[in-house]
Amino acid sequence: MIWFVRDFDLLSLLLRALSFALEALALGGIFFLLFCARSGGLAPEALAGLRRTASKFALGLALAQIALIATTSAMLMGNSGMGMRDVVSAAYFVAGTAFTAAAVAMALCLRLTPKLGPAAVAGLVALAASISLSHAASRMDHRPLLMVLTAGHHLGMAAWIGAMPFLLIALRRSRDPESARRMARRFSTMALIGVTVLIVAGVGLSWFYAGSWAALVETSYGILLSSKIVLTGLMLTLGAANFLALRRLETNPAPLLFRLRRFSGTEIGLGFTVILAAASLTAQSPSVDETAQDTLTGHQVVERMEWRWPSFHTPALAQLAPPTPLNVAVREATYTGGSESDANDRAWSEYNHHWAGLIVLAAGSLALVSRWPRQRWAHWWPLLFLGLSVFILLRADPECWPLGPRPFWASFTAPDVLEHRVFAVLIAVFAIFECGVETGRLRSPAARFVFPLLCAAGGALLLTHTHALGDGTDEVYAELSHTPMAILGAAAGWGRWLELRLDDPAVERASRPRQIAAWAWPVCLVLIGLLLLNYRET
Repeated sequence: MIWFVRDFDLLSLLLRALSFALEALALGGIFFLLFCARSGGLAPEALAGLRRTASKFALGLALAQIALIATTSAMLMGNSGMGMRDVVSAAYFVAGTAFTAAAVAMALCLRLTPKLGPAAVAGLVALAASISLSHAASRMDHRPLLMVLTAGHHLGMAAWIGAMPFLLIALRRSRDPESARRMARRFSTMALIGVTVLIVAGVGLSWFYAGSWAALVETSYGILLSSKIVLTGLMLTLGAANFLALRRLETNPAPLLFRLRRFSGTEIGLGFTVILAAASLTAQSPSVDETAQDTLTGHQVVERMEWRWPSFHTPALAQLAPPTPLNVAVREATYTGGSESDANDRAWSEYNHHWAGLIVLAAGSLALVSRWPRQRWAHWWPLLFLGLSVFILLRADPECWPLGPRPFWASFTAPDVLEHRVFAVLIAVFAIFECGVETGRLRSPAARFVFPLLCAAGGALLLTHTHALGDGTDEVYAELSHTPMAILGAAAGWGRWLELRLDDPAVERASRPRQIAAWAWPVCLVLIGLLLLNYRET
């Protein structure tokens, strides 16, 4: 794991995503306590439990900020030669320290007093510090407006996704159906306001940062922004289903509250995927700042998306670029973004993607067949992913064992090699677990969720995956394939999760949504396979 410690860009991105998530949860807890829990008639001990939970999230936020400050400082001191005095006086260090102090104050206020005013004030200070670290604070034009829009975006996410786990906790602890109904309805109103603020602020920020509709598909920033919009649309679909269910809570609330809990869990999962996409956006230059060398034209986008027959053969190993020494590979991948790939290296990469696409397409097709009655044979479809795992292990990195001169264990220090092998292991793990679940041989309740969680996590992490290909437009070309696959991977994982969570014969009303989810996620796998078959890096 040496490369991970040294790969400050990836580590910073993941810490930033963690910080965004914990900020939404801590502020969401305050929102829920202020506007939903008290009026819902929760017992004092239940309210105290919610405050303790919010306090833990706030403390986690402080720790995440400390780690982020340390990572950024180490990167600056290692690369630019800055001394500790220069680092301590830098704007990011001052803002990060204020952010950390405000998060600690928020945690202490939530833990030590039932009054929410002090915690809310500390939360606002933390929010201000967070905004001072965003794109908005670094802009020369329209800075006050952009900072207001960014604040609205953060608050809207907190009032919606950040507060939702507290609703689920409160519903579980509530003993009074009338209290549960009242809390759910008040949360629905608060979330609706939060969604409205989130969307209005998001549209405003997109207008200033993207600059045009075309930029949504012609730049790396725009493609990531498009993924965020699509995932938010999926969340809104689930949220609308919950909203309509809450309108019918007057009679027989048990089935509707059951579906509310299940849909909300999926909504939260998609919400944190959106947060990871937002963190990835902070690592990209806004589209309006991109040069022509980093931007595709509309014709290039259309040409790239046209179907071409996939290639299932590789260049000869002797035609590939000679492998660099491992210490050079680690240093280049960590600090300079990697070396430029030549045409044969690209051809090998496309070959890998095309074979992976064929396997995923076959697996998704068999998963669809398995949805039909009396098609038990098709339930063995996860075994195809074992083949994909072996393929990645043997063929993904031609410079490493068994094809190249790099030894098997020593090559783990190269970032891209370790990433491929981790994915190979994860694919093998969820293939084994899902095969046992599909065929009925594995009955553990926890085992059923291995595949959906790993699938959703893989889709989310794909949003952080970059190709260092030298030319800026090559990165955009790769994003045109990777980002749709990330969306579909997250949708497949959470679709399967929802299907399993709605699997309760005692609740009749859950059957139709479950059937929709059961058919939706195999379709996502089929589409991922087709995208992989049409993958190109130029």
